[in-house]
Amino acid sequence: MPAQLAFRTVAAVAVLAFAGGCLSATVQAQEVVPTTAQRTLVAAGVGQAKVTPADRQSNASIAAAVEAAEAKALPAAITDAKAQAQALATAAGVTLGGLLSVSNQAAPGGFYGPFFYPSGTFGPGKYCGKIRTVRVVTGKDGRRHRKVQPPHRVCRVPPTVTRTVQLTYAMA
Repeated sequence: MPAQLAFRTVAAVAVLAFAGGCLSATVQAQEVVPTTAQRTLVAAGVGQAKVTPADRQSNASIAAAVEAAEAKALPAAITDAKAQAQALATAAGVTLGGLLSVSNQAAPGGFYGPFFYPSGTFGPGKYCGKIRTVRVVTGKDGRRHRKVQPPHRVCRVPPTVTRTVQLTYAMA
């Protein structure tokens, strides 16, 4: 009997805690809803910059070149988004108001697959590493054989860095 009473008490406390959590989440969600709707215009912009390291065999040089390319691509993305917003406003026949928010969206920097990730193909910020390659050779018996090469160091430089931003403007 005491074990059953303890189980009921624990179950009741758990149900009340769950209900309390749901009610507080509902109250918090209601507080976020704005009272008046504001007309906005959202425009996205893309900026791209070429990665040119001083030494294509140095991870530090490649990482510095990627960082420099990102610094060039971001202002270009913002300029593009501003131009897009102005063009949208003109086409819609409205006046562009003040800037309300800026969002930095991640964009892939190149091919999908093992090559050309801006964060590094060997891990975040790692552009150089060791790989193994396999060659197919024809043996004396006339059949094809796979020959695994010993590990060797390679550096993969992403060709470009792409930055995407989203700007939200008020419409006047």
